[in-house]
Amino acid sequence: MSQLINMKAVYPLIEDLYGIEADTDKFEDIALAGWELIGNKHTRLYRYIGSTVNGELQLPCNVDVIESVHIPVTDAQLTSNKINYIDTDSVLVESYIDAWNSKTDPFNQKGKYVKYKEGDNTLYFNRDYDKVIVIYHGIIVDEESGLPLINEKEMKAIAAFVAWRELLKDGIRKRNADSIRLAQAVEAEWLKRCNAARVKDHLSQNDMDTILDVKTRWDRKQFSKSFKVLI
Repeated sequence: MSQLINMKAVYPLIEDLYGIEADTDKFEDIALAGWELIGNKHTRLYRYIGSTVNGELQLPCNVDVIESVHIPVTDAQLTSNKINYIDTDSVLVESYIDAWNSKTDPFNQKGKYVKYKEGDNTLYFNRDYDKVIVIYHGIIVDEESGLPLINEKEMKAIAAFVAWRELLKDGIRKRNADSIRLAQAVEAEWLKRCNAARVKDHLSQNDMDTILDVKTRWDRKQFSKSFKVLI
């Protein structure tokens, strides 16, 4: 992965590439719109711990995909299907298993999964819990601004998007045909840079193998013939 950059670096790039000074009040909204159109999301695994209030748990703003939601209570077998009492022998066994699993896989966290519903960046439960642990894939954002971090190709694509929007808006407001034609030229560049930004910076051997499977005939891999990827 290439080095990630603060999205605010797009602002001076717009003036450098297109000689346009973007509207500072609306820059972040327009830049985020361009980022969403590109569709790239740089994520990593996070663990969030919080307590519910009235059966609700507010999630961090950078949540993308939730992997698990659980509470730090050993999920052990009950002694009966009528009485809610945990078998003590089962507790020892489950605690031992949880202790080893938590060291091998970040998804294997000690505790019991709980049922929930998700909506509007909030988790809803049928009761309150003092401690809820959420494992999720979160978008990597700048700690100060809260804006998502982007790579160099995405930065140039977003700069073209903001420049196109500014030129088009200025041309329509002033009824200036030259500005509108210039905006159309910048729009074409935005589309080109957008497509380029969606391509990985580095294609692994597995990626190349998948591409060749799509682009070549079905019997590319034959007995006694080499099908190694060549770059």
